[in-house]
Amino acid sequence: NHILKITFAILVLIATGCSDPNTPSIDVSPKHFKIQTPFILNSRGIIINTYWGSEKKHHVLCLDTHSPSWIKSSVVNYDHSFTKSRKLGFKTSAADGSPIQGDVGICDSFSFENIVFKKVPFYVMPENVKDDKEDDGVFGIDALSKGVWKIDFVKEELTFASGIDSFPEISQTEMFPANFKKQVFTVDVHFGNKQVKAMAVDLGYNGNMLLPASDFDDISSSKKIYKNISKFNTPVSENIVNNLSVFDTIKIHHNWFLTMVSTNDKVTERLIGLDFFKKFNYVIFDFINQQIFIPKKIW
Repeated sequence: NHILKITFAILVLIATGCSDPNTPSIDVSPKHFKIQTPFILNSRGIIINTYWGSEKKHHVLCLDTHSPSWIKSSVVNYDHSFTKSRKLGFKTSAADGSPIQGDVGICDSFSFENIVFKKVPFYVMPENVKDDKEDDGVFGIDALSKGVWKIDFVKEELTFASGIDSFPEISQTEMFPANFKKQVFTVDVHFGNKQVKAMAVDLGYNGNMLLPASDFDDISSSKKIYKNISKFNTPVSENIVNNLSVFDTIKIHHNWFLTMVSTNDKVTERLIGLDFFKKFNYVIFDFINQQIFIPKKIW
């Protein structure tokens, strides 16, 4: 067994601070937009460049569909462009169940390409967090939900638009059945033997599918189990864990997929990660109409 150089950086979208009615409403301008830009895909995930305030301070963020936006306290300054909220804080837990809490800061404005986001709340991660990656934080669900995103894995290109009508290729897609509730996309995955698990779509997890140990036991009894040691990182902790995995043929709606399903003794959530979606040429997340699309079955 060897230690895999794979990192999982996951923050659970359960909080007390940013559900507060005092949380500012994020504004995006212009009202109608469509941009295309290359992205960096690394072991962390999908990386983009953002520029904050009038001074255009550069912050590198990772796209995450299962997390609020957050920033490392070590890279932010409280000034006119980023201020500490007097009314908001956060208290939540990471994917391994570790508690985490801190301040909420409000970014007055930042730009992604020529799109400007205003009054964006960011969880400010405490100094004792274990996240030592090169990026500065997460571009989370609260900001992502302001438009429609196409992630093209072949071209390594992002398209971000204000509406689904900006994507003529939508006629060549089929819906990837998902439910959007409380700012979380979940998908019902059929593992056979009447085992159906509702799993969260999490682009901040760079694996295929992840289950808590009890769920993994439900689906793995007749399959060959692969064992390895891996790093399991959250913004709160870094753990070396015993990772168990199986290859499984799963069903989502009417489509069958061969994928890897894993567990370890720390994980507390059911997740579908970035590696699962990389099997498609592209995926479209329509947050406006709360739908996901994949190419019609040519994969």
